[in-house]
Amino acid sequence: MESLAGLSAQELIKRKDDIEEEIRTQLLILDGQKSVGMDGSLIDAEGFPRSDIDLYAVRTARNRVICLRNDHKIVMAAVEKKIHDMHAEARESGKATNEQTARQSGVPVSKAFAKINSVTDGSPAALARPVRVTVNRNGTAVGLFLTPRPWGGKGVLG
Repeated sequence: MESLAGLSAQELIKRKDDIEEEIRTQLLILDGQKSVGMDGSLIDAEGFPRSDIDLYAVRTARNRVICLRNDHKIVMAAVEKKIHDMHAEARESGKATNEQTARQSGVPVSKAFAKINSVTDGSPAALARPVRVTVNRNGTAVGLFLTPRPWGGKGVLG
């Protein structure tokens, strides 16, 4: 994989989408081989190579998926770093909101899909490992961490 240093957030996200599409394509190839997938056996009960699948195609597709997954991790780390850098720059300048910075870089800004009034003590959202989300508080985009999971209270966020 070539250097990602000079790419914008939008270009990195496009690269990520391309990698994900190619992974899906390679997985379809594996499904077309008697659904052997990434973990199915390539030998029969007697220890000989299976004659009902194209071993070369399966091994090539598996190798490509593994390589693409590694590339995906690298691209996702670069996207994360680029977004962190954008937010740090916005905080330092104090002039641009997080939403404006995201739009300028080409990172899509999503519309709200949930409203959270509070987090209850003892709930999964208060106890578990977090997932980063961006929320709108009083007209300002704020980054938070939440972990959706079932619990004894009302709803799934806790």
